[in-house]
Amino acid sequence: MRIGLISDLHATPVALDAVLAALDADAVDQIVCLGDVVDMGPEPNETIERLRARGIPTLRGNHDTLDDGPTFQVLVDIERWTAQTLLPEHRAWLDALPTTHTVDAHGLRLLCAHGTPRDVREGVTDGLPWSTLRQAAGDARFDVLAVGHTHVQLLRRDGAQTVVNVGSVAQPFARPFDGRPPALLPCCDYAVVELGPGGASVELRRIPLPWAAFEASMRASAMPHVEAMLGQWSRPLG
Repeated sequence: MRIGLISDLHATPVALDAVLAALDADAVDQIVCLGDVVDMGPEPNETIERLRARGIPTLRGNHDTLDDGPTFQVLVDIERWTAQTLLPEHRAWLDALPTTHTVDAHGLRLLCAHGTPRDVREGVTDGLPWSTLRQAAGDARFDVLAVGHTHVQLLRRDGAQTVVNVGSVAQPFARPFDGRPPALLPCCDYAVVELGPGGASVELRRIPLPWAAFEASMRASAMPHVEAMLGQWSRPLG
């Protein structure tokens, strides 16, 4: 069984559409979204509509509650705008999202979360000890643990267990967050997990962000601070 994993869409359907097209071309059996569907992007309602139309299992990320308490004024204003812009039915859908999801196949288990299974705000990074990861999973068994949240891809193995951070569909970071506004890459990150008779395998994937369409969607949006947000991206060459 092949599962496409997406995370941190941040209200950017242009990026989501590009990744969904790539996963459709790859003929995955299922797609799972690991959260942060909205906030920090120009089209929150349209992004939710994409996921709902396709019936994609989706988890709740820290931004989906729209009370994340950002420290930068730009993000405070965008969070407020997102809350005001969301349709009531979409806000209710976000509020009802679960925080974990499992996929079982061939005796193997994929455990999905946004940050970690115990905390949507807990980031899985290179420096996080395996003992902490296992504590964060609690009693949940997994062969592959898939997360997002940090916007930085990661693949780690310990014995028969694998942890994958799938990165961000809409806003991949050039480096781990260090308290400063991050530098963003003009690409879209995701992952593909295969659970088969021979075991579990994981592939990290990256495709170009359709820059012209993305920039047009940003400028057409009523989201505040569009120019400041666009200034965080390194422009694609050519």
